[in-house]
This record gives sequence, structure tokens and C-alpha cells, in this order.
Amino acid sequence: MSGIIDRILGKKSVRNEVAIALSHRVSFENSQCDRFLLAKVLTEDRGFGKEYILLQKKLLLLELDKQQAIEAELDLLSQYIAVVKMLMPAGFLLQWENRFPSENELMLPPLILFPMVQHAVTNGYNSMSSHPIRVRLSGSSKVLLFEVSHRANHYLQDQFKHTLMEDFRNRLEFLFPDRHSLLLNSNSNTCRATLTIYF
Repeated sequence: MSGIIDRILGKKSVRNEVAIALSHRVSFENSQCDRFLLAKVLTEDRGFGKEYILLQKKLLLLELDKQQAIEAELDLLSQYIAVVKMLMPAGFLLQWENRFPSENELMLPPLILFPMVQHAVTNGYNSMSSHPIRVRLSGSSKVLLFEVSHRANHYLQDQFKHTLMEDFRNRLEFLFPDRHSLLLNSNSNTCRATLTIYF
């Protein structure tokens, strides 16, 4: 979009480095302490608080600027998904498919794969067997492709206008300014976020 504006106006738009850096930190911290899950734990006594606390301890040990192996990121994401499934009501559906080569030693910024999943859990309809949350990862040492789709929430005017996604966009811009794309598509039934990162 900025490229189109640049062509129309004939000049480059100014990048607000301070705001982007702040969003980078906010996005990381939102993933580190998921308010939606915390509210579930505090308001619904379903005996799963212990698993949540164990995960939360691991997340709070992460440092914003200290990259971790993709294997560690995926382990945390799997634990997060398991806790989500415990805390959500009966009928909640989430399918997680990992096709990323297990021998790959790619390093990633911590919790970079979390916001798209958190957004789908927080804002999607996820109890229809034909429209579960679908989380897919594939790629290689050169490119990572991550896709999250879910049933559209008809109570939301803009499916992706949420601080989780807005700060995440800026985090990607901060970390991978010319090496990523984030495509956000929605129709009357499905919302799909597709992230590509080039290494």
C-alpha cells in the first residue's frame, strides 16, 4: 500500500522508527502474557491453572532481543495450543500442522509465531467442525511460511483490526523490514493470515 501512495505522491513515506520499535516490544509482551487466556484462568475454575502457570513461567523467561531456535519456538507454541484447548469450552477446534523440516536450525525472534494464533483464538468462531482454527507451518532454511485461518466473526467490522495484529505488523516491519510479507484476507466465512519470512 505504501508503494502505491509513494507512486501517487512521488515521495517516500516517513517511517516512524520509535513507534515501530515500541510496537515490537508491545507485540512481544502481548504474546508473553496473553490477556485472553489469563482472564479464562481467573474467571473459570476448571482445574487447568497449573498447566497455564507452567507455560507462563517459560514465556516470562524469554528476552525480547534474544533469538531462539525454531525448535524451542515450536515447543512453546505447542504448549500454548495445548493450554488453549484445555481452557476453551467443549467444541473448540484447533488443528495444528507442522511441515517444517525438524533438522532445520533456524533462529527466530521469540514468540514471533504467537500473535496470529492468539488473534484467531481471541476473535474467531472455532466450534464448527467445518471451520476450526487451522494453523500450518512449512518452509526451509531460506523461507518460513506460516498460515492461520478461522471462521469469520460477524460481530467484528474489520476482522484484523485488533491491537494484537496491528502491533504484530509493526514488529515484523521492525525485525524484517524488506524480508517478509503478511497477507490478511477475509470473506463472509473465513479469515486467513499468511506470513512469509525470508532468511
